[in-house]
Amino acid sequence: MTETVRRPWPCLLVVLFAAFMDMMDLGIVSVAAPSIQRDLHSDYASAQWFMASYALAFAVLLIPGGRLGDIYGRKRVFMTGVAGFTVVSVVCALAPTAGVLIAARFVQGGFGALMVPQVLAVLQILFPATRRGMALAAYGTVMNLAQLSGPILGGIMATDDLLGLGWRAIFLVNVPIGALVLVGTAVLLPESRSDRPLRLDVTGIVLVALLAGLVSYPLQQGRAAGWPPWMLAALAAALPAGLLFAWHQRRRGPQAALVPVALFRRRSFVAGIVLLLLVYTALLAQQMVVIWHTQIGLGWSPLRTGAAGAGWVLGLFLLGGFAVTLAPRIGRALLVSGCLLVAASIAVLSEVISHDALGFWRLFGCMTALGCGLGLVVPILVDLVLAGVPKRDAGGGSGVANAVIYFASAVGIGLSGLVFFGQVSAGGDAHARAQEYRVADAGPGAADALRACVHDRSAAADPYRIPASCRTSRATDPVVAAATTEALRQNFADSAANSLWYPAGAFLAAVALAPLLPRGSGTADAGDADDEVVAADGSGARPENPAGPRVDVPLN
Repeated sequence: MTETVRRPWPCLLVVLFAAFMDMMDLGIVSVAAPSIQRDLHSDYASAQWFMASYALAFAVLLIPGGRLGDIYGRKRVFMTGVAGFTVVSVVCALAPTAGVLIAARFVQGGFGALMVPQVLAVLQILFPATRRGMALAAYGTVMNLAQLSGPILGGIMATDDLLGLGWRAIFLVNVPIGALVLVGTAVLLPESRSDRPLRLDVTGIVLVALLAGLVSYPLQQGRAAGWPPWMLAALAAALPAGLLFAWHQRRRGPQAALVPVALFRRRSFVAGIVLLLLVYTALLAQQMVVIWHTQIGLGWSPLRTGAAGAGWVLGLFLLGGFAVTLAPRIGRALLVSGCLLVAASIAVLSEVISHDALGFWRLFGCMTALGCGLGLVVPILVDLVLAGVPKRDAGGGSGVANAVIYFASAVGIGLSGLVFFGQVSAGGDAHARAQEYRVADAGPGAADALRACVHDRSAAADPYRIPASCRTSRATDPVVAAATTEALRQNFADSAANSLWYPAGAFLAAVALAPLLPRGSGTADAGDADDEVVAADGSGARPENPAGPRVDVPLN
């Protein structure tokens, strides 16, 4: 179905509610992750999986989700995704253990991958090209609101213990939204599907899942497990798995392949995919380091962390529309400027943390400056990557780019934990020694108790579980306890400051790759898409940009 719907705006409102629910959920969970970890008595690796499992499932199933909508009907697949997302949200809220929550989040990400790709496809159907700008602007605005409200709502719910539910309320909020979306979809939304014969590449999906698992699982679990040989072997096996997937896609041919192999013969597209990996692994790594440092190291509430961290959304909003307007002419220059500003902002934040000067307004200011840099990067990056892609492959390229973004998000969470908690574990002894002067007059055994407690707390997989060495009579002496607290706080601060240099360096590396991209999003041979149905999954041609910042990727 491609005809124009008589009353498209109520239909658009319904699908935008679903997109809002998905994006808001990402922000809520990220800022509440330490609270969930504390309540479920889980380790650092499990806390990382609370977010990474969703992003990983979403990345693997994003392109197939769009293809399923083309084959079986977008309304049907959309409603399946919304219903599943809503039901699994209840399972998340009732999860008794970290393992149950991780499994539920993975399933939730799969249903999200059925739901979200249909949104832009439906938008293309509801509005003709001449009226689509306003609709896309509404889409961009809703995504921005979801980005802004997610961390703040997550902070409020996790901090204020609404109705005695604590963090569990962050998942239950999806239930009324999902129910309203289901009713509105059933009543208002027309059915549509592709008029071309399409097939689902099941083998390709399995190979993508294998590749994603071989990379992400060792990154998430390797440090906690002590890097057993089989995990290193799994990482090494990722390369042949990727080659096998490429061979399979070439064998399937351009019509049946999950990913158009011809895209990877274009230097600008390959460079763009690497750039997407750098930007989004770095972005998630930076955000997780800040969340862990403020909530675990400094003892901030989730609300305070979420409110201070929301500065980046303000910065993104301030410059996002400006970037979209100028991207067709000078997109590459904007990208370079934005990456440099982000790198500089992260470097300043690292210095502020290392000098023990981080407060609410300093963090808010650094995040606002970082967000201004992101405003020159995020709304235009995918369009720049796709600028050199012909129309016939634009949908496939868009699907690959968006899947890479979600995969990079999962990898970024793993890398941040690997680097940050590795630093915390390695730095405990040195910071304990630096505080020994404070217990010099506390009697015999005070220094030994200090060193033992700081070492065990720093090396612990669960920061909220007090080891036996910290419960002895010497360790609980007020003087020793104060020195221990200071050593741990300094250890977290130095670890955070050092860990932030990775995302700063990644944005600088992105600057080095930028010359391989087209000069602007309107200068290549791809051109604008016509009325062919498209989604972020790659099920058709690429949609136009919203008249405001296009934020349809996980940024928090």
